[in-house]
Amino acid sequence: MGLVARWYGHGLADGTPLDATTAGPGDTPFDTATAGAAHVDATGLHPPRIRLDQQPSSPAQLVWSANTLGTLQSYAVRTYLQMSAWPSAGAPLAQAYGSGNTALRWRIDINLAGLLRLRDAGNNVIATAATALPPGKELRSEVVIDGTDALVTVHAGDDESEPLVSLAGSVGAVADAIRFGSPNAAPTSPALYFAAPAVADTAVPIGARSHAASGTWTADAALTGTPHARHHATATWEADTGWAATPHARHDASADWAIEAGLTIDTGVSPLYVQAGGEWRPADVRHMTGGSWHLT
Repeated sequence: MGLVARWYGHGLADGTPLDATTAGPGDTPFDTATAGAAHVDATGLHPPRIRLDQQPSSPAQLVWSANTLGTLQSYAVRTYLQMSAWPSAGAPLAQAYGSGNTALRWRIDINLAGLLRLRDAGNNVIATAATALPPGKELRSEVVIDGTDALVTVHAGDDESEPLVSLAGSVGAVADAIRFGSPNAAPTSPALYFAAPAVADTAVPIGARSHAASGTWTADAALTGTPHARHHATATWEADTGWAATPHARHDASADWAIEAGLTIDTGVSPLYVQAGGEWRPADVRHMTGGSWHLT
């Protein structure tokens, strides 16, 4: 799986207006951003994120189009989202378009009762969640499209266990644009936040977002394999001369290994990272006990 578009906003100042050029290092700028609707926000689970304010008599959207995505047949879309309260009417959250960003392929929205819905290419509701999503909480939506088969899941933040919501149905095939926000010309949603949106070119969930606790992670020039090992740009990681294999194991010659900020001893999440789908994610550390592997 490879990410064909992603936006993390590292280094962008709180309150920065977001347009088609606003991006952090390694980000994919949006091809279209409704003028005045989006601003960088320094809060959330994976700051910075994007606050998207509905505009009276105007859509409020962030769009990756064919210029960035090409044509997608089997693909995945991820975004973290949070609403301060449920909308007074159905609020579109994400959707895919085809035929040059003109024809709806699918849409997910949320109604005034907090129920997530999946819509098909005719904008018909084809699946509705049985339970409401929690308001005011940061959630992670994953939309996986395999031809015309759609699977939508929503998790609580970075949680990788059973989803809060799972919807499935048949939708339109072949997309060339992914839109976040609302194409409707009416203010339908309270404060709406998006974080770490990404699109992959295979029908596999992208998964939880990872981030370096401090600074920028860069490729180690001494390692040419894929995925690369990484070192922190503000320090020097030296090869452990006791390891002759390629790639070398690495250690910090002058400091301890820092645990990612926000991870505590009982999270079960490792401060080690692996590359998956074009981004760095925490790696589970496992040990063998009684013939089985267990999470350390």
